[in-house]
Amino acid sequence: MSTQQAKKIHLILALHNHQPEGNLPEVFERTYTNAYEPFIAELEQFGQIKVVQHYSGILLRWLQENRPAFMSRLRNLVSAGQIEMMGGAFYEPILVMIPDEDKVGQIAKQSRFIRENFQTDVSGAWLAERIWEPHLAKPLVQAGIGYTVLDDAHFRNVGFTEEETLHYYVTEESGSRLSIFPISETLRYKIPFAEPQETIDYLAQMATPEGDRVVVLADDGEKFGSWPGTADLVYKEQWLRRFFALLQENSHWLQVTTFQEFMQKQPPAGRIYLPAGSYREMMEWSGGFWRNFFVRYPESNQIHKKMLHVRDKLSRVPAGPQKSEAEEYLWAGQCNCAYWHGVFGGLYLNFLRSALYSRLIAAETLTDRMLHNEQSWVEVEQKDFDYDGAEEVLVSGPELGFVVAPAQGGSLLELDFKPRRFNLFDVLSRRQEPYHCNIFEMAQGQCSTDEIKTIHHITRVKEAGLENLLVYDNYRRASLIDHFYPPGTTIEELSGGPGAADIGDFTGAVYELQGANANTAAQVGLSRNGTVLLNGTAQPVRVSKTVGYTPQSGEIRYEYTLENSGDSPLETMFAVEFNITFLAGQAPDRYYSSPGRQLANARLDSRGELHQTRQFGLTDEWLGISTEFSFELPATVWRMPIETVSQSEDGMERVYQGSTLMPAWELRLQPGEAQTFSFSQQVREVIKEVH
Repeated sequence: MSTQQAKKIHLILALHNHQPEGNLPEVFERTYTNAYEPFIAELEQFGQIKVVQHYSGILLRWLQENRPAFMSRLRNLVSAGQIEMMGGAFYEPILVMIPDEDKVGQIAKQSRFIRENFQTDVSGAWLAERIWEPHLAKPLVQAGIGYTVLDDAHFRNVGFTEEETLHYYVTEESGSRLSIFPISETLRYKIPFAEPQETIDYLAQMATPEGDRVVVLADDGEKFGSWPGTADLVYKEQWLRRFFALLQENSHWLQVTTFQEFMQKQPPAGRIYLPAGSYREMMEWSGGFWRNFFVRYPESNQIHKKMLHVRDKLSRVPAGPQKSEAEEYLWAGQCNCAYWHGVFGGLYLNFLRSALYSRLIAAETLTDRMLHNEQSWVEVEQKDFDYDGAEEVLVSGPELGFVVAPAQGGSLLELDFKPRRFNLFDVLSRRQEPYHCNIFEMAQGQCSTDEIKTIHHITRVKEAGLENLLVYDNYRRASLIDHFYPPGTTIEELSGGPGAADIGDFTGAVYELQGANANTAAQVGLSRNGTVLLNGTAQPVRVSKTVGYTPQSGEIRYEYTLENSGDSPLETMFAVEFNITFLAGQAPDRYYSSPGRQLANARLDSRGELHQTRQFGLTDEWLGISTEFSFELPATVWRMPIETVSQSEDGMERVYQGSTLMPAWELRLQPGEAQTFSFSQQVREVIKEVH
C-alpha cells in the first residue's frame, strides 16, 4: 500500500434548497424540474453516496402539495440512511433579525415537519445565508439543535489555517453548547464549476494518515441545474454522475459521510468563539455586517420594523387559534430574501417585498380584530417606528394603515390597504450599486460572459440600453413629499427625478409635529419653515399640512396651507410627490385613468403631463385595488415610472418599482399671503373587468 493509499479523509456534501415566500409559481416548477428532481434522480443511482439535504419549510410545503411522489422518494432515501435531513427555521429568516421566541418557534416547527413527514429527528440547523452572531448558540440549543455549519471565512478571520478548518469545533453561549462545522470555500468554487477530478485531487492533498479530517461542501442546491448554464453542465454533460462515480471509486480512502455520522466517530477538535460574519461575498455586499442592509436600504428597514411592530402588537393578545394563525403569517413575513440584495434580485424584486407585506398585514389585521371588538375604530400611536431616533406617527383603522414621518420631510412611508393586504407605498429608491459600472463596460463591448462561472462572477444584461436607466435618487422615494420648482416647469425637466429641479429645502427635512389625535377620525398636523431659492435669493416659506383619515371611508384627506413669509412676491410651482406601486408597469390590466380624459398611453410605466385635472387614478385589476386622487383646485399632474437596474441570476435587468404621481399648482403669493387647498386619496377594491 502506497503512502497516498494509507491516507484518508471524510467528505460531507450538504445542499441547501430554498424558494422565497411569495416567489412565482413558475420559478418553483422550473427549479424543481432543473435542479431538485434531477439531483435526487442521480443520487438514487449511487447507493453508496450519502448527502445532507436542507429544504426550507416554504419549499417542503410546496413539495408536499405539488410533488407528493418526490416527498416519498426523499423519505425512502432517508430511511435507507442515504440522506440526513437538516433542520432550520421554517420560513428561512435571517435568525439574527428576529426575536429569540420566533427563532425557537420556527426551528421547532421545521423539526416537527421533518419528523412527521420523514420519520427522523434532526440535530443540525441551516442558518440562512450562514449569518452568524455569537448569541445564536443559545436559541439554537434551546430549539434542540446540536450543530450548524459556517463558512471557513469565519474561522480564517480569527487566525485558523486551512488545515485547521478541516475539523469541527464547539462553541457556547451562557453554557449552551453548539458544534460548528466549517464550510470549504475551495469546494464551493470547484463544485460544480471545475472538473470532478480537481475536487478529488484536492481531497487527496488534504488527506492524512490519521483520517480524522473532514471537508464540508455546504451550498445552494440550485447550483446543480438552476444557475445559468449548470443544467447542461451538471446533467447533460454528466458532471454530477462523473463526480459520484469518482467518489465511489475512491471510497477506500475517501469516505462520504454525514454530520451526525461523523460526530459519532470523531470528537470536536476544540473550543472556539467566532465573531459576527457570513460568507465572503455576503460580507462584501453588506459592508462587513449583515444588519447594514437596514442602514443602506431604508425600505428593507421599513419591512423589518413593520415586522417588529406587528410582533409587539401580537404579544398583547391572549393565546388561542387566532393568535396562532397571526403568528404563522408573522413568521412567513420574516423570510429573508426580500430584506437584502446580493447576486440575486432579493430586495429589488417588488413581488417578494409585497409578499412580506402581505403576510405582515394579514398578521396585523388578525391581531387588530382581537384588540378591537367594534367594526369602526381608529388609533394613533407615536413611536420611533424605524429606530432612527425620531418619532413617527402610526395611524390605523379597519381598512387603512399608514406611517407619517415628521423628521423625513413629513412624508408617508407606508400605506396599507388591509382588505387586499397590500402596501401601496412600497417603492424602492434608485441607488448606485457596484455592478452598475459593468453595464457601461458591456455597452462598450468590453465584457464577454460565454464561459460558465460561479454565480458570483456571472455578468450579463437582459436588454440593451440599461445604462440609460442609471439615474439615482438623493432622497427616499416615499410619498407626500413637498417640492418647489421654477414657474413653468414641465415634466421634461424632471427627467433626472423629482429632486433634480427642486429649488426648495423641504424634501427629507424635519417637519414639526403640530398634533396627532384620534377620536372618531384621525388627524396628523405638520409644518415647516423653510426656503425657496428664486433668482438667487432664498425666500422664506412656511408649509403646513394635515393628513386626515375617517375609518371605513377608505379615504385620506390632505390639506395644505402655503404661506409666503418673506417680503418679496413668491412665484413658483408647488408639487406633492406620491410614489405608488402596483407591481407591473406594462400589464394591460394595470393603468392610469382620469374621468373624461383620454390618455395616449395609460400604462403604469408611461410618462405624461395632464393639465387642469380634477381626478386622476391608478388601477390594478389583477390585485383588485384602485386609488384615485381628487383635487379641489385643478392641478397639473405629472406621472413617470421608477425603474431600477439590478442583478439577478440571469443577468442585469430593468425592474419596475412603481409610479411617481405629482399634482402641481402654480403659486403667486404676495408677502404675508397664504393659500390653502386640499385634495383626497381614495383606496378601494375593484373587480376585474371582462373584455
